[in-house]
Amino acid sequence: MQGLTKETGLKPRLPAVKGSSEAKRALKTLWYQVARSFLVLSGRSDRAISLLIKAVERDKGNLKLRLGLAQLLIRGGRTSDAIYQLQKTVMTLGPNPNLLYWLSEAYSLEGNHKATLQALERAGSMAPANPEVWKAKARVLRQQGEPGEALACLERAAAADPRDFGALNEKGLVLMELGRTEDALICFEGCLRLKSRDAGALANKGICLGKLGRYFEAMISLKSALKFGPPTGILYNNLAVALSNLSCYPEAVDAYRKALELAPGDWEVMSNLASALGKCGRFQEALVYFDRVLQENSKDPLVLNNVGQCFEELNRSDRALICYRHALSIEPGNRTVIFNLGACLVAVGKLEESRGLITAHLNLDSEHRKAWGLLGEIYDKLCQYELAVDCYNKALGLE
Repeated sequence: MQGLTKETGLKPRLPAVKGSSEAKRALKTLWYQVARSFLVLSGRSDRAISLLIKAVERDKGNLKLRLGLAQLLIRGGRTSDAIYQLQKTVMTLGPNPNLLYWLSEAYSLEGNHKATLQALERAGSMAPANPEVWKAKARVLRQQGEPGEALACLERAAAADPRDFGALNEKGLVLMELGRTEDALICFEGCLRLKSRDAGALANKGICLGKLGRYFEAMISLKSALKFGPPTGILYNNLAVALSNLSCYPEAVDAYRKALELAPGDWEVMSNLASALGKCGRFQEALVYFDRVLQENSKDPLVLNNVGQCFEELNRSDRALICYRHALSIEPGNRTVIFNLGACLVAVGKLEESRGLITAHLNLDSEHRKAWGLLGEIYDKLCQYELAVDCYNKALGLE
């Protein structure tokens, strides 16, 4: 009876090659690259690395093999070995823009930003028209908190290739970081001329439009981003902000809920959802979410102010006063909190306390017209009509 034969995996072997030395080198290089791909796809990266190390030993002057080995080491998380191989290649074959680019990638993964920039500067001096080098340098500079210098690199990348989507998109992000929203919008619109359905560019365009107060356009752009790309909490949150500013509060509530489903621990989204519920008159529901927000950040004057407003709407002025006072103790000069606390004191009949609060505030901020109007109301209730008239005139800008 014949015994069972042991099955073994396929093993790539070097074929016999005939022809000129250059043809042999080219064919061997191609064969090694195919073998490497086969081994990587079959989950045998270590075997592929061993194969390429042997190939490099046999053909020390083959740049493609050396670069392929370094890329595979980087992909396998062996960045130190990749740096060694790339440095060795630079010393053996001399500097090359592609080698220096991959050396910078390895340094970046190691967290060595200084060496990364040095490698990229050398690559840029050798290949000034290569946009990939300038984009890589811009990424490192952004990580180091130097958006101005990053922008200069991205402008060089865009000049080298005006149709480089990545350079244009990165430039837009840096411009947003620098507060140049209108210029950023121009970049994202340029991205969309290259790729009209790119979800990231549509989302970034929508965010820019929202920052510029163009909420209807922002809503359209953000809805398009959700149509063509995966939903994210950030996308739904920005869509909800646009809807809120368009006074579409029920739709905003739905969008905030979807944002919260995708980002359950985001207390800013919770706060936005609570505010939108308050705008819909659903104050009790709003307080549930505000309470969760305050568990994460109990010293946010804006949230405390909003909670106070909800309590006022629910005829709980005692609780509202506690919230306003707490908010004011955290941020004493907050106009909104001062006004709301003063108005709440008037509502419960504490006119003298409210007058003292508002008068002290106006001594420091005499341009706060709403506060002048409230002070006029206080004097009206105190039957001091001449003072009331003076305050109303200042509230209307007549003095």
